[in-house]
Amino acid sequence: AAVLEISLLMLLLMPLIRYASPVRNVSLRCLEDTNQFLSDLNAVEPKAYAIMMYDSLGKLGSNILGGNIDRLGSYTECLSAKVPSGKFQGQYCKLQVQQEGFDYSIGICVPDSCHDEDITTLAILDIFKFKTISFVSPFPSLFTLNSTVSVVSVARCAKGLFSIDAFAAICFIVFIVLPITGTVYAAAVRWEVKFDESPSDSLPSANYGSTSSNEKDKSESKGDIRRNHYKMNSVLPPPAFTSRTKLSFLGALDSILKCFSLQKNLPTIWTVKSSKGVCSALNGIRVLSLVWIISGHTSQMAAWQNLDNVLEWKARVLKNPIYVYSRSGPFYLGVDTFFLISGWLSSRSLLNIVHHSEKGITLEVTLKYLCNRLARLQPLHMYSICLLVGLYSVIPWGSVWEISKFHLDNCRRMWWSNLFLLNNFISVTESCNGWTWYLANDFQFYLTTPLVIFLYARSKCGLIILGTTLFLASFTVTALLSSFFRLPVASPSDTREMSTVMYFTEYYTKPYCRYGPFLVGVLLELFMYHQQAQILSNKVQASLGWLCAMLAMLAVVSLAYAIEDSVNSYSPAAVIYQALHRTLWAAAIGWIIFACQEGYGGTSQLISSGHSQVLNLVQRAALFFFMRHACLFASLMWALEMWGLWWGSHSSDVTVLSSGTLSH
Repeated sequence: AAVLEISLLMLLLMPLIRYASPVRNVSLRCLEDTNQFLSDLNAVEPKAYAIMMYDSLGKLGSNILGGNIDRLGSYTECLSAKVPSGKFQGQYCKLQVQQEGFDYSIGICVPDSCHDEDITTLAILDIFKFKTISFVSPFPSLFTLNSTVSVVSVARCAKGLFSIDAFAAICFIVFIVLPITGTVYAAAVRWEVKFDESPSDSLPSANYGSTSSNEKDKSESKGDIRRNHYKMNSVLPPPAFTSRTKLSFLGALDSILKCFSLQKNLPTIWTVKSSKGVCSALNGIRVLSLVWIISGHTSQMAAWQNLDNVLEWKARVLKNPIYVYSRSGPFYLGVDTFFLISGWLSSRSLLNIVHHSEKGITLEVTLKYLCNRLARLQPLHMYSICLLVGLYSVIPWGSVWEISKFHLDNCRRMWWSNLFLLNNFISVTESCNGWTWYLANDFQFYLTTPLVIFLYARSKCGLIILGTTLFLASFTVTALLSSFFRLPVASPSDTREMSTVMYFTEYYTKPYCRYGPFLVGVLLELFMYHQQAQILSNKVQASLGWLCAMLAMLAVVSLAYAIEDSVNSYSPAAVIYQALHRTLWAAAIGWIIFACQEGYGGTSQLISSGHSQVLNLVQRAALFFFMRHACLFASLMWALEMWGLWWGSHSSDVTVLSSGTLSH
């Protein structure tokens, strides 16, 4: 038996002797542990831990023709494998393999003493074998032209939880500790107030009509309670003996804790009363647009996380108008709807501030308008970053850690761009909380509203010239970028990798390409604000307007599937469509808002008014939904992976509602 083991060990060491020079780059500890693992696996009676490590290896699955090419294996089984001596345990790694022009991943289990570079070298040398079967076996000839060629490019090993540095710790405190502390503090303050009230305060007087002595007793009893309270709580002295600085600090601390408490935030979200004078149809439009965006993000993030039927998904979804709510056609038109509503509300907000000001649009009024927007936007925006960093740092992501680590590392480097609302000028491959580019655009658009309204108050002709100039500038820049980079007009996720990158980097997130819908909203509110009389006088006018709006929306969606936008035959129609379609969509939605305000909303107005409380509740939390849904969806993906489930194109449709519910 001893001779057999020595012979087997020599057989395993033969590849190492053959490739002696490359093996020098492998650490000695890794080499020893790998030899022990392979020896125990190939022994006459393999050891249990070695069988577990081999069993967790990613193996060839079914539906390869549908795109199920990644072999992820079992992350949890790999980590549970431990050598009896305690020298090492299993470590999950992914090998990036190239074969026949396509890339795929293979999950393997190796000793935890090895690093990424060690595994890359050993895998290239094809050391990992069971008997004569390689861990990195290529696809059979049924699926490829040459099944013998597969090249390992790089190995990446999962390190468990991501490192928690000072930035992650601060974010975790903001994400977890402050809300809990604030909620407990607010509850304690409320209980203390009730405790301070004398029981006699609520009892009727013994001598009805004789109030003077009763009130005196009350006053004395309250004074005694306060004095006793300060005696018992020696940490907080009475106000008379507290310095002004300490009072200011305690007041600020009180405000911060209450700001994060559930007692303060839940009533704000659950308030269902609509703002006075705001079109009720906005609630329904916001909710539908939000669901559309969440659905698109659901499909997009599922595609990132290794769909098990990616080829089937591309064939079924990307060019099918039925899936326009997901990621097909001119997806994310819901974002342009939000830009339209934002422009409409920004104009309305500034007009109301100017109306209550005696001096018109001044620097003070403009600063007040912008500060109100920042106060509404930035606290939740920065909290969403803390949510991402805090949540992603404590979740064991398993075999799908790469995308989460990508977002976490980006936030560690680029969080300042979100603070100053410049993240839309950061590359999408480097930005933090990538989906919040919308907020940066939105605030930059807000900066232009005072200028538009100032010109409107001074000269209608000046407003027309400015509006025309801004529209033409946005259209021209978009058309030039589209023509130069040959940007796709629909489903920018095809094989044109460079065009897809340019679509998101140079066009999709840039304010000068997305300004049209916002300006439509500003001009629409200016028109509606000063129109006291009814404009639509009969149903014929309303019907014609509705017909034009519906035809415009239909054209925007359908033309995206009909226009030729391939690299080799990029048509002028694609350039014109890319420049105009988002503004045209916003104009059609603007008509719906206007018609509903005039009382000609039809079915849409009935639905909005009939479910106004529910819709108002959801739309009030729209920003909350938008900030959090992507983080929580990624957590849902982790849960599915850890529970042994996996992700297909059908699953992404089902979880749209659950993702939104979790976000709320």
